[in-house]
Amino acid sequence: MYEVLGMPVIFWILCVLTFSLTLLNGFLDGSNAVATLIASRSMRPRTALRFAATVEFISPLTLFVTGFGVSRAIQNMVYEENYIGATGEDQYRALCFIGAGVLAAVLWDLTSWLSHVPSSSTHALLGGVVGSSIIAYGFGSVAWFQFLYRVILMIFLAPVIGFLAGFIIMKLCKFFFMRASRSANTVFKRIQVFNVLLLAYSHSTHDSQKTLGIIMLLMSICGGTVATEPPVLAVLIAGTCLATGILFGGYNIIRTVGMKIFKVKPIHAFSSQLASATSLLAANALGVPVSSSHIVSTSVMGVGAAERLSAVRWINVKKIIISWFITVPIVGSLGALFCWILTKIVGV
Repeated sequence: MYEVLGMPVIFWILCVLTFSLTLLNGFLDGSNAVATLIASRSMRPRTALRFAATVEFISPLTLFVTGFGVSRAIQNMVYEENYIGATGEDQYRALCFIGAGVLAAVLWDLTSWLSHVPSSSTHALLGGVVGSSIIAYGFGSVAWFQFLYRVILMIFLAPVIGFLAGFIIMKLCKFFFMRASRSANTVFKRIQVFNVLLLAYSHSTHDSQKTLGIIMLLMSICGGTVATEPPVLAVLIAGTCLATGILFGGYNIIRTVGMKIFKVKPIHAFSSQLASATSLLAANALGVPVSSSHIVSTSVMGVGAAERLSAVRWINVKKIIISWFITVPIVGSLGALFCWILTKIVGV
């Protein structure tokens, strides 16, 4: 196997594919960080996107202090004895399973972006990797407790947490500011900057770890030992991809989250941003890979419901929720199919 810088060429190809998923994550999930800020007209779109992109680029470096708990959760989704120390055909099989899972997630994210629906990059990646692992190594290769607890349970639990957090924070804001003058809108516009900083930071540190978890898997497969931490360069590239994705895409997702769920005003934007940021920071602390698009979207729904139930455009909400629940089975099936095709082509 031809090597470049001590790693097989296929390792570098799969790294590029993995970071392309991070770029798409910036397009899809990253743009959620500024959706309500722009929709409430608290900041001009270009200014908001540049501000968020800067935060998203720098934030992953803090993981060397706070830890890579989410990355390790991704890494541990498949039992390491299946790929550690693999050589020859076994190494090709391991690389096929990673490549197939990531490719399935990339295609799903592209479909979501083109259809303007904020689906979950997290569940696409995990579904693709688990589906391809079953074909490569069998059902016993998947850490099913981890998968059910950290993925399937979170599909149901994370939206509830986001909704309740948005609902409660909005109710508190209405209680404390119900007699405030219209000048309060100006205050909420200004303090949103700190909220968006917190939300962009929590999104970047959370979602970059999913890519870095796959990079650590690739390092483990090709390096022969379990990678406990990604290199600094990989962290910088992940931050760059997220920032670039936010800068050059995501307007359709911003319109869906910021305008089609509920008509957002500065107080609503403030409440949803605070709810989303605190939920994602809690997930980071627990090392649980949740979907930031689930959290942000449902926090907006919760804020709208706190205002009045009829204010939420439930028809648009229905489309978003359906996309969440079909992501894992569809991308898992695609990952399995791609893995089967790749192993046949490679002959392993």
